[in-house]
Amino acid sequence: MLSCNQEKQKSATEPAKTEKPATNDMMVLLVNYELENMSLEDHAALGTAVGPNFAPANIEGLIGKTFIGNVDTGVFGGLYYFKNNTSLDNYLNSELFKGIMAHPNLVNFNNTSYGVAPISAVTNGIADNRKTSSDPTAAAEMRVLLVNYKLKDMNLEAHAALGTAVAPNFTPANIEGLIGKTFIGNVETGVFGGVYYFQTQEVLDNYLNSELYKGITVHPNLVHFTTRQFMVASVSAVTNGIPVL
Repeated sequence: MLSCNQEKQKSATEPAKTEKPATNDMMVLLVNYELENMSLEDHAALGTAVGPNFAPANIEGLIGKTFIGNVDTGVFGGLYYFKNNTSLDNYLNSELFKGIMAHPNLVNFNNTSYGVAPISAVTNGIADNRKTSSDPTAAAEMRVLLVNYKLKDMNLEAHAALGTAVAPNFTPANIEGLIGKTFIGNVETGVFGGVYYFQTQEVLDNYLNSELYKGITVHPNLVHFTTRQFMVASVSAVTNGIPVL
């Protein structure tokens, strides 16, 4: 619910950080792929081996990466948070990322990036303001929900105004088990939505069955909803990718 940077499509618990002014510079990159001739155990071992390469200290402009996967659909990957579009592009053109895409057991890549709306500041969704954990067990039951939709008979200004009006409903204080929501969008393709972190599968399911979420899906100007759910891998602890309250 925003008007923000365009989306591009391309083939230690720490102390809480001081609040910073929200800007439209931050970018979210979603990378998905499937496995071919690789077991879940071997895939987990690969993640453990390469995880330290994705620490913010090793990738310029990276705020953090959450390793994600859904064993039911066979889709895996990562959610990356970058300070700006330049750092995101540099990563996609790096030897590190090219090496991932060239791995013979990782196939059917789908890479999508989104801008971040400033209203995410009120929903614990600005990545470099969030408290994170370096404890791998913090990811044990955590779930990520990605919601996308398009606009119908609604301009970007009206959509941004709607987002501003409803954002306070999406705070952790108002949704049980919510860690935070990042409002995301693409003004070129017209794809908008949110990235949510929930403490458990149960509270994620409760949200999808809530009157709040049902009210969003029946809004006459928000159409073509899709949802994707992922587990969070423990290796995210070494990449600043486990947000906590």
